[in-house]
Amino acid sequence: MKKKSLLTAFLAFAITCVTFAQSTPEVPRNYKPAPKELLPMPDSLTDEAIFPVLGSFNMTDKTGTSSQVTITRDAENKGIVWITGLPEGKFKAFLKASPATYKIPAQKALANDETGSTSMESTETTSATATTKSKSKVVTGRSIQEGTLIYDKDANTLHVNIGNKFNEENPTSVFPEMTAGADSSAVAMTTTEENTSKKAKKPAKHVIKSVTYTGSKTGGPAAPTTAAIKETTTTMN
Repeated sequence: MKKKSLLTAFLAFAITCVTFAQSTPEVPRNYKPAPKELLPMPDSLTDEAIFPVLGSFNMTDKTGTSSQVTITRDAENKGIVWITGLPEGKFKAFLKASPATYKIPAQKALANDETGSTSMESTETTSATATTKSKSKVVTGRSIQEGTLIYDKDANTLHVNIGNKFNEENPTSVFPEMTAGADSSAVAMTTTEENTSKKAKKPAKHVIKSVTYTGSKTGGPAAPTTAAIKETTTTMN
């Protein structure tokens, strides 16, 4: 009986091994798995993707006067942009918050580039041997007051204000059209307070004259602009 049971167990084990061997595919010795397909490399980010404010714009002021404006990145400092084409001349702005909130510092304006729509004075020559000055490097002597520049990418609208100081906490406050929703609730609260209490009239605040331009983008960015430097004229010995 013991021999029969051992023989039965051996046969069962042999059948199990044969079945397992038949169910497992044989792998060739020189088999090499095919390499996995690599995903394509993503496209490199362009200047316009990183700095959406770059490009050309069709701007208008409150009187309806239009100007063809071009905004380029400074060649040495990516946080600086140059605005050319407005009546104030060519000026720079500093990036304060990404992607497109800029502070316009008080500065001396330069003459607009040739592509600007604003009329420019003819270039000067100091002598027969002196070369013609580049208009983008000629200081016009006109002072630019502090201001704000914001580009709303979703609405494709550029907002420029010159004359009001940059609001660090809420830069959009200088543009009523960008804060219309928040202002409506604030006005309602103010009206309620005025109806419930009578207050003495406060003296009118001195309003600083400022100019605001709005417009939409019409073209992509141009080549970066080199830093404009005031040139000194050479005299003949």
